[in-house]
Amino acid sequence: MRLSHVRNIRYNGAMDEKVGLALLRTEFQTTTGLEVEAWHDGNEAGPTDVRLRAGGTWFAAEFRAAANTEQIGSAVRRLVDASQHDAVPLLVVPYMGDAGRQLCRASGVSWLDLSGNAEIEAPPLHIRILGEPNRHKRSGRPASLFASRGARAARVFLTDVQRVWPQAELAHATGLSAGYLSRLLPRYEEAGFIECGHEGRSLRYRVTDPDALLDAWHAAYDFTEHTMLRGHVAARGGPELLRELSSEMTKRVVEHAATGLAGAWLWEPFAAFRTVTLYLTALPGRELLAELGFHEGARGSNTWLVVPADDGVFAGSAERGGIRCVSPVQVYVDLKGQPERAEEAGAELRRLHLNWPRREPESEP
Repeated sequence: MRLSHVRNIRYNGAMDEKVGLALLRTEFQTTTGLEVEAWHDGNEAGPTDVRLRAGGTWFAAEFRAAANTEQIGSAVRRLVDASQHDAVPLLVVPYMGDAGRQLCRASGVSWLDLSGNAEIEAPPLHIRILGEPNRHKRSGRPASLFASRGARAARVFLTDVQRVWPQAELAHATGLSAGYLSRLLPRYEEAGFIECGHEGRSLRYRVTDPDALLDAWHAAYDFTEHTMLRGHVAARGGPELLRELSSEMTKRVVEHAATGLAGAWLWEPFAAFRTVTLYLTALPGRELLAELGFHEGARGSNTWLVVPADDGVFAGSAERGGIRCVSPVQVYVDLKGQPERAEEAGAELRRLHLNWPRREPESEP
């Protein structure tokens, strides 16, 4: 079932739950073409904001006024926890971005936004409407939970998912100040990725759902935020090029670490690759580029030299076959910006190195 309609509803104020649910009552039918046959809110809705029936199907809907990572994460977790066999979980937001769509798909949660887009899987209903513009834009752009230094916490939590972290040790591991962490960690907790407990006067944290945290970071990640120099270096193949580049960088004492396809191959030689991506602390000078035989140009490039937006990417790096490589977690998110068989390489890396046992959250770590 593929539907498309002209939408006329607009609301330009600060959208709270009351306004959002009022718009949903009209917009659900406008977007899906399905008449709302029954509507229950308040105590009648049970554990979610609203229960509605349309097309003979019951939906348990949860509204969020923002589609940032923590809001989507907390809503998805609530919908999954409150899942009912007789109702399809449905997340409703003013406008759903790419990261939110990926999070919902990974969790199997249907969604609808009040701008006219939707992805609903409720057999026999299959509704997918994308491409409608955001009709509820607000000034300013909320900072991503994983923007720059914020990703350091995700990286540390995912590098050792069994560990309980006192805040002081977490500050040392991430290089983040206590003040910054005191603002960042409650957002992680609100999204349902971590839980916080007390031991005396000390706060202690641990990750509760590493898969959801990794999915959220991956969905929000943008490799192009780093500074990149792309070009071509003559080589018979990716492994040979990787060894030559790393050897030359080591001789010249240039801090570097492989990532992307090359990094995935070092951790798990799943498939041949052509593109070599190296993180560097600074872009090489002309002399070194000439020594490497580097010819700048994105077209046909096989060498990506990258200065990271935050040097936290080097945390957890390890020697693999005599070549320094970033952690499997960092390689996995970096594969999002890679060509060739990056998606397959990511799936294999995750299966073998990022396959964590699921654990129920506890009230006190």
